[in-house]
Amino acid sequence: MESNMWLYIVLPIAGGLILYYVISGLVRVPGTNLQTKFRNLGTLKGRTRSEIEAVVGPPNSVSATADGKTLCQWMATGYHVCLLFQEDVCDGVTHEASV
Repeated sequence: MESNMWLYIVLPIAGGLILYYVISGLVRVPGTNLQTKFRNLGTLKGRTRSEIEAVVGPPNSVSATADGKTLCQWMATGYHVCLLFQEDVCDGVTHEASV
């Protein structure tokens, strides 16, 4: 029985590591999907907000800026992107982060 004692140590550690990598991969799926949708749009500058929303959905946050523009943010676990709009036309990406 003592010769199999290492199994009681190694198997839970190996199982825990496998479970950790599976769960951490699954948690990032929404962010990966959102990032892929933005990537598939190609160049964002010059596109209308409705064009972008038709592909990626509505933003999670909308803020007015001091210069009369609108900052829209899309966020999902592992991905965050901010676009600046003037009169509903995209001026470009102000921030993008992927974790």
